[in-house]
Amino acid sequence: MARTPPERRARIDDRLTDPPEPSGGRRLAIGCGVALVAIALLAGGLGLVAGAWTRFAQPALDTSDDAPIPADPGVSAPSDPAVPRPSGDPLAEMRRRYVPSPHVRVEGMIPSDRALGRTPLPQPWQSGRSADTPWTVHGALYQPGPPPGASGQPAPRIGHDVGEQPDRPLTILAGVPAEARVRAADASGGPGVTSYAIAFDGYRGHFVLPATVPTELGVVSASGSDGATVRFTIGAPIRQDGTLASSGQPFRVIARIAAIDDQGRMSPWITRELSVLPVGTGDVEVALTMSEATDLDLYVTDPTGNTVYFGNTTGVSGGHLDLDANAACSGNLGVDNEHVYWPTGRAPRGTYSVRVAHYESCIQGRPVDYRITVRNCGETVVLSGRFAGGARPEQCLSNGQDPSWCQDVVSFVVPPCAPPNGP
Repeated sequence: MARTPPERRARIDDRLTDPPEPSGGRRLAIGCGVALVAIALLAGGLGLVAGAWTRFAQPALDTSDDAPIPADPGVSAPSDPAVPRPSGDPLAEMRRRYVPSPHVRVEGMIPSDRALGRTPLPQPWQSGRSADTPWTVHGALYQPGPPPGASGQPAPRIGHDVGEQPDRPLTILAGVPAEARVRAADASGGPGVTSYAIAFDGYRGHFVLPATVPTELGVVSASGSDGATVRFTIGAPIRQDGTLASSGQPFRVIARIAAIDDQGRMSPWITRELSVLPVGTGDVEVALTMSEATDLDLYVTDPTGNTVYFGNTTGVSGGHLDLDANAACSGNLGVDNEHVYWPTGRAPRGTYSVRVAHYESCIQGRPVDYRITVRNCGETVVLSGRFAGGARPEQCLSNGQDPSWCQDVVSFVVPPCAPPNGP
């Protein structure tokens, strides 16, 4: 539950008393002595007044709740049992704060830039990030030049993997990893594919993704005719002209993917249309992504016990469901994403829990895969699960229900978030 710090009041009672006046005498010697004493007393009095001014006549201390007094660095602050103490390893600290259910698999944990700046990790992956573009291709190397053209024959071959729907735009939410699955082979149909080129029309540069490479979200292993999953993210909804799109203003982007063989020859490009959909942002965001257009529902319960979902789209603590997809197999059909967020500064600290329910099958009872992306104070965790096909038009408001239609996904702790550009 959100904790309101106790009121603190500071009151200073300052009393300055003038020194008593010395008495004079008739004799010169006594008069001189008294004069010297008076001068000394006067100097001392001025010193006291100056010292009192320096100490007390400063601007009043702001003791409101919005301006807490800094803790004495020599005194240990009491520990909050809801927030584990940080360790030297950001990933180890994240593993303590995120508890996945047995129904899901953790695909990846990405510490915040602030945590990595404090304790750099030896990363066994390539981040695929660049300041030149808002796009990230996980595990890839960014190349600043324009994307290359296809080679002449013979050249590798590439196509969309089975189950992909390239004629339907793929919805992209900022900060939420998306994926495109492809299948490639070298010119002879063999395993000579060594990498992939990825470009986003209208944006600078391109990416080169090795066919086998560890990424923050798992290992890409896609040589030969094996299917490859290219994972990519847009950090913010920035259009091709560099402007930031507002919430509710989607825009289209064309992604291109090509295969490169062991002789450096490149296949023709294949394309996938993306629909970047800006949504609300904040300290805590939870997104549900589903593999097919069916009616899955996202539930997020905050530390106060209030659950944000389609039946309670705005929680008392500030949580808000601003994207609800495929409702009753009609509303926002094909968007295939749901999103809950707490605006910056509004997320209560403590433990949150996430559930996903299969409310209604819009795909004739076929299995459906889903991913949950948690963005928590700058860090990202991605988990995946599956429903075998069962659905039930009921609300999933408590843990431990029938996992064939209502699955617990993860519980996680939200610590006090650092302010932007904070230490």
